[in-house]
Amino acid sequence: MNIRKDALMKHWMKYFLFAWFGAALLLLVGGCCGGPSDPEAACIREAETNPVDYSDRANWVLLPDRTPEKLEPVDIFYIYPTVYVSRTHPVMHWDSPKMAAKTRNIALQQTGPFSTLGNVYAPFVRQGELHRALADLAERPGRNESMRFGFRDTEEAFRYYLEHWNGGRPFILVGHSQGAYDLLELLKREFREPALQKKLIAAYLIGCPVTDADLAEAPYLKTAEGPLDFGVIVSWNTEAPEAAPSLFTGRPGTRCINPLNWRTDAVEAPASANIGAVFFDGENRVTGEIPGFCSAKVEPVTGALVAVPQFPGQYDSPILGAGIYHMNDIYFFYRNIEVNARDRAANYFNSNERAE
Repeated sequence: MNIRKDALMKHWMKYFLFAWFGAALLLLVGGCCGGPSDPEAACIREAETNPVDYSDRANWVLLPDRTPEKLEPVDIFYIYPTVYVSRTHPVMHWDSPKMAAKTRNIALQQTGPFSTLGNVYAPFVRQGELHRALADLAERPGRNESMRFGFRDTEEAFRYYLEHWNGGRPFILVGHSQGAYDLLELLKREFREPALQKKLIAAYLIGCPVTDADLAEAPYLKTAEGPLDFGVIVSWNTEAPEAAPSLFTGRPGTRCINPLNWRTDAVEAPASANIGAVFFDGENRVTGEIPGFCSAKVEPVTGALVAVPQFPGQYDSPILGAGIYHMNDIYFFYRNIEVNARDRAANYFNSNERAE
């Protein structure tokens, strides 16, 4: 096996073992809430009656380590993907140091394309447990009860951030998978006000279907049409050409933009347009950075982003199905996302200066 393929295998096995089975082991040393005879009911009661105190910095995964006068002119507000697995507890908590560390590692990886651009604010939220969330997505795509506490916590954390830390700066929202679902709900509920809309550079809601129905529900939202528009939702869901049916694509009117050419039509971007995929190990070290890693094109009927990577078959999700590249929605296009975030922010500032 050559060194590139070996690095990619390590990344995939790390992500699968660490992000899925590893979480189950955490339950041996503690669940999300105390454990009476019915731990699931107790967990729900605790989440319903005890809001998270976001004035406590321990309830944030990432915060800027700079003094206020040294902050960047852009903020990044990030929500992490599903990291919690449990047979008995339906809602995540982060009392376990291992759970908190795992969440922080994934947050550092996924905010990497944005972290040199802005100040990262990433709250802990009580997300829905993996298997319950997937079951809800399959049975009730438009109403995910298992994620309701994550929706609420995201809203409360964002309000706290705006009031106490934002200082009037424009911001980028970033979320993957369940984190992107949380942020989509935030946009629907909180962004009716033009003043807040004006501060949004972009919302990168990756690994979450954004549909015509979502936009009809919140007509003040819009999806990206190119590489430079701002105040928009940027979204895609990655899969192979012959992928299994997916929870994330195939819904009527699913919006998708190609992160290699920033088009919404079916024009394919060749692998040469891929500036660099980036992969990590379990210690958050880069194991491979590969320019030209994959091609990509939008599939207009399903709304999927169809990618053809090097070493096909290495990235299938054992949980989600053959050819579903959901876990690598960000890693496959890492450097292209980094460049695009800077380009959108620059265009945002230039356009606002001209308007003044």
